[in-house]
Amino acid sequence: MEVKVKVKDYLRYLKKASYPQLFDMEGMHKLDNVEKVYGHLETEETILEICLSGGEKSCDYSIRINTDSPSVREYWYELDAGACISREIAPCYFIDASSVKPGQDNNGFYDGPLTKLAGEKRVKALLPRLDKCVEKLENRCEGLFQIGAMEGRGQSESLRIFTMDIDKGNLVEYLQEIGWEGDIPALKKNLKKWEPYSITRKFILDFDIYDSSVSGKIGINFGTSYYYPESVERLLSLLEEEGLCLPEKKEDVLRFIQAFPSYSPFIQNDISHFKIPFENGRAFMAKAYLRQGSHCYNPIFRAYSSPILMNLELTSRCPLRCPQCYCDLDKGKDMELSTALHWIKEAAGSGVQIVNLSGGETMLYPHLTTLIRECSARGMKANIAVSGYGIDQKVLEELEESGVSDICISLNGTTEEINRMSRDGYALAIHALELLKEMRYPRTCINWVMHSHNAEDLAKMLQLAEDYHVETLAVMRFKPDASHQLPSLPSGKQIREAAALLKAYQGNVKIYVEECFSQLKALMGEKFFFNKNQGISRGCGAGRDGISVSVDGKLTPCRHLELEEEWGSIAEYWEKSPLLYKLRRVEDAPEEPCSKCGYQKYCLPCMAVNWKLEGEIFMGDSRCPLAP
Repeated sequence: MEVKVKVKDYLRYLKKASYPQLFDMEGMHKLDNVEKVYGHLETEETILEICLSGGEKSCDYSIRINTDSPSVREYWYELDAGACISREIAPCYFIDASSVKPGQDNNGFYDGPLTKLAGEKRVKALLPRLDKCVEKLENRCEGLFQIGAMEGRGQSESLRIFTMDIDKGNLVEYLQEIGWEGDIPALKKNLKKWEPYSITRKFILDFDIYDSSVSGKIGINFGTSYYYPESVERLLSLLEEEGLCLPEKKEDVLRFIQAFPSYSPFIQNDISHFKIPFENGRAFMAKAYLRQGSHCYNPIFRAYSSPILMNLELTSRCPLRCPQCYCDLDKGKDMELSTALHWIKEAAGSGVQIVNLSGGETMLYPHLTTLIRECSARGMKANIAVSGYGIDQKVLEELEESGVSDICISLNGTTEEINRMSRDGYALAIHALELLKEMRYPRTCINWVMHSHNAEDLAKMLQLAEDYHVETLAVMRFKPDASHQLPSLPSGKQIREAAALLKAYQGNVKIYVEECFSQLKALMGEKFFFNKNQGISRGCGAGRDGISVSVDGKLTPCRHLELEEEWGSIAEYWEKSPLLYKLRRVEDAPEEPCSKCGYQKYCLPCMAVNWKLEGEIFMGDSRCPLAP
């Protein structure tokens, strides 16, 4: 898999937040130098090694490099904090040693990758000791995890080895057999203390080997359950009680792992592991290895560090009168052009990827192509949602020339009769689809809102989408209309049948189930043993991955949560709004029927429903068709 995230991306994401107890000005200057020297490297993860018990506010910095070699899948640069101040940073090196196992011939690794790492002279001198350390692992653990050469520290006569996971009983026996001269009773006591915090109930042991001995100092490494910050907090509290963690560093570590991830590129903070160095009969410090990775190690996060999507409600005017309309058309008005341009500029500065331009009837907005060009010029996709009103070939050509991305046609039925039960303008929508097909527009979308009266029309709607060469069918949840009513919700049976149909579909049309329709998404993600509808996109994205701007130019969590707030910037709103804070925590206190539903972990219902119908924001949709 191609890696696209660079060291400089991780460091710039780190600098967006402030961790003053972990990094002071000098510590950040060292990281600036890392960016200058190694910022161009592509990597799937980096690690900041923090000493929890000391007053220093800097870190050793490690960079993972993947390889194509079957014997060494990866190696690491470890840049010591002391070395990072230099113009040329001398690294220590660690290589994957998982191919080294007891009871087998490991000479291929020793003569190849290890000799390349440490040099023939050193390997030859240390090989008897290394062989013994590997063989004594037999029946205790799988073998080695890593081998390191601490060149950056001037340690040219030794190697550092890391075992695979090993339980505390075997770890103690192993150290005795390889000649470790440390305090065994004290070590046993400490291992018993740390074992409950290891997610595997085992440890990775590291120590240095010399030609005639092993180091008295050893490292006890273990990962904890970073999915839940409270488990990390319990460990940090114990370390604090033991005098191994400063309270102020504890708070910054917790802030680090709870930071919202970046979306583009995707970067997430978590903890790789903790390390307790042990020597002279005591644990004398504790280290946290703070990871920044391009994989989603922890799907349980509440929002991205900045919104991905912004909706602009350009106008509340519309010539149609759809029964399901969400707008108050009696107060028809347009957003000021200067207001729209301001928020587009703000969106680009905040990392927004997609701008949805909507209405009312979007085509009535007089500056539509101006805004599309502005979005394109700032590197954002501009999507429009239209009924078909005002669409002709010339208009479509102008839209395409301006750089529009998805053109979404609102259509709820394959016939006039079915469509008019919830929407107006059937003929307009079909005409627009015909024109888009003729011009071979590649990003045509149909917005299909599911009701009780059009649910059985879904198969035909897929066929209609194929006939008009539509790229995507967006299956959308019915939200309360302008009078805050929900007159025609689909039944649980209809939603289950729709899920089965969509999962079985083999055609060319892409299926997109919007996040608001969390019930359908939960069914779509359901497998025999698990449900893959997890993480931030499992449901309502209001204030989590997107925001909206009302026609009056006020920020709201989404188009359907019309709770306007005045903030100076999107970044300030995203980080400080009490409303967004509340939205991001509704799942912490679910109410019935959600609290008793088997889909609770895989579903986050639309927050606009309860707000419009009950006047409150909470997780508990009494009208849910899947409610137990």
